[in-house]
Amino acid sequence: MNSYLYETHMHTTPASACGRSPGHDYIARYQDFGYAGIIVTDHFFRGNCGIDRSLPWKERIHRFCAGYEDARNEGEKRGFSVFFGWEENFQGDEYLIYGLDESWLLEHPEMEHWTRLEQYRAVRAAGGCVVQAHPFRARSYISTIHLSTGCVDGIEGVNAANDPAWNTLALRYAELLHLPITAGSDNHNAALMTEDSLAGVVLDRPLRCIEDYVQTILSGGKKRDAQSSPFAFGLRFLYPSRNTAARPKTKRSVIPLSSHFAAVPWDNDSSSPRR
Repeated sequence: MNSYLYETHMHTTPASACGRSPGHDYIARYQDFGYAGIIVTDHFFRGNCGIDRSLPWKERIHRFCAGYEDARNEGEKRGFSVFFGWEENFQGDEYLIYGLDESWLLEHPEMEHWTRLEQYRAVRAAGGCVVQAHPFRARSYISTIHLSTGCVDGIEGVNAANDPAWNTLALRYAELLHLPITAGSDNHNAALMTEDSLAGVVLDRPLRCIEDYVQTILSGGKKRDAQSSPFAFGLRFLYPSRNTAARPKTKRSVIPLSSHFAAVPWDNDSSSPRR
C-alpha cells in the first residue's frame, strides 16, 4: 500500500513572529525527509503573529498569506504540494483551521473578535474544519489549559515540539472524545529540521487539494469506500522517536496541569471575551 506523509503544522517568517525561515526554505528540506506535502499554518492576529495589526485588514491579510505563497511558489517549481491554513489563539488555547483561503479571510474582518463557537460555526459553514493544537501544552505563557470539547473536529494528538507527556494526555483526550487524531511538527526553522524534530499524518492517497484533508478529518480519519466518498483517506500519524513515551517521564510535565483545566462550554462560549 502506498503512503503519503504530510506536515500539518508549521510557521514561516514574517507571518509568524516566532518563525525563523521563509516559506521557500522548507520545501527541499521536507522533500529530503520524504514528505509529500505541507500545510502552512502561521499564527493569526490574536496569536504570535508577525504582521503589524495597525494595518488595514486587506493589507494585513495579504501580508499574512505571503509566507504560504512563498512556499507554494517554490513547491510548484519542485513538484511538491503546499496547502494553506492558519493557527488562531484565544486564551492560550490554539486551533488549526483548514479548508479556507485568502479570499474568505478578506471577507471576514470580524473574525478577530469571534468566540470559539462563532469561529467553529463560521469555519464549518464555509466547508472548513477546526483541530485543537497541542491541547495540553503547559508553558509560562499559558495560565490555564482550555479544552474546547464541542468546537473542534479533531485533536492534534502528537506535536513534535511538545513534551512527550503532553502528547500522551492529548492522545488519551482525543480517544475519550472519539475525535480524529492528527500530528504535526510545529516547525519554525528549516535549518534545524531533523528526523526527531518532525511529525505528520500519513495518508494512503495523495491530497489533491486542502478540501481532501478536511474531508479526511470530518470522516473521522477512517478509510471509506472510494465510490461513496472520493475524498476519504485512511489517516495515521507519524511522530519522532523521542515522543514515544507511554507515560509522562517527569512530574514537572503533569503536576501544573491537574489544577489548571478549564472546559470550554460549546454552546455558551462566555469564557472567551469579545475584544
